[in-house]
Amino acid sequence: MSQDKNQDIDLFDLFRGMRNLFKKCLIYAYRFGRFIVRNALIIIGLIILGVVVGYGLSKLIKPLQTAEILVAPNVKSTAYLYGKVEQIEKSLKNENHKLSTDFSTENLKKIAVEPIEDITSVLKNLEDLPQDIIPRISENYSDKSAFYDKPLYAPAYDLHRIVLVASDSLVDLDAVMAYLESNTFLQQKRIAAVSSMKKEIEANNFSIRQIDSVLTNVSAALKQGNTSLNVLANNENSSTSAILNSKTELLLNNRILEQKVTKLDAVFKVYSKSAWVEKISLRSVLVLIIPVLLVFLFVCYHALNRFKKRFKNEL
Repeated sequence: MSQDKNQDIDLFDLFRGMRNLFKKCLIYAYRFGRFIVRNALIIIGLIILGVVVGYGLSKLIKPLQTAEILVAPNVKSTAYLYGKVEQIEKSLKNENHKLSTDFSTENLKKIAVEPIEDITSVLKNLEDLPQDIIPRISENYSDKSAFYDKPLYAPAYDLHRIVLVASDSLVDLDAVMAYLESNTFLQQKRIAAVSSMKKEIEANNFSIRQIDSVLTNVSAALKQGNTSLNVLANNENSSTSAILNSKTELLLNNRILEQKVTKLDAVFKVYSKSAWVEKISLRSVLVLIIPVLLVFLFVCYHALNRFKKRFKNEL
């Protein structure tokens, strides 16, 4: 019985404490509102002053611009791309701006490359990954995971994003890509790959012409009025059907090869280049930060004075 009575007393004390806390919050809110009303003109003046100062500072600070280039590395050049971007980034820290006769990083502030996460491209390009890590791919994959951010897994991605940050004197994106394309060995690999594919297309075209010649002779040899080449083509056991299937495969292979040749016009196939846009930074929000900071300092100053007056004897 005494235990129930103690519980009732505890609940009563709890509700009384909550009521007192709510009452104090109302009192503080009233005092703060009264303080705002009394100092409205000063606060408005501080806000106007902060906007002017913030705008002036934002004009003095050089704006930063950012742009992105979406590329697909060819001839297994992904590792080279990441290494070259890392080399450019190191040159920025060492202030070695002149990397070649046509490319300077004087106005470049930052450069980075990252893969466009796509599990389908990873599964398609498993042969480019070390065999010992393949079993871990499906177990570790996550859109928010850093598992695929490592350069070790970069070749498994088809598309990669090059992010650049520059000063107001912008960097020529074409010059950046021309510098990345300047590797002689990769260019020779690309040219050899294109030449090999074109020769394969020519060989397939020759085979297709041979098949067309055979089909023409077969068609001329069919003398029966109730028989046609279409009937023979539908018969899987016939030689004509096998010839037609071979022609279909050759045509399909040529179509795939022609698409690959189109993509091999550069070591790094550029799919898109974004326009330079102003990077969100401290400069862009100074007009908001400075007024808030001035008002906050004004409130803190009055709160400190009130604290000193209230606890003057103790201090």
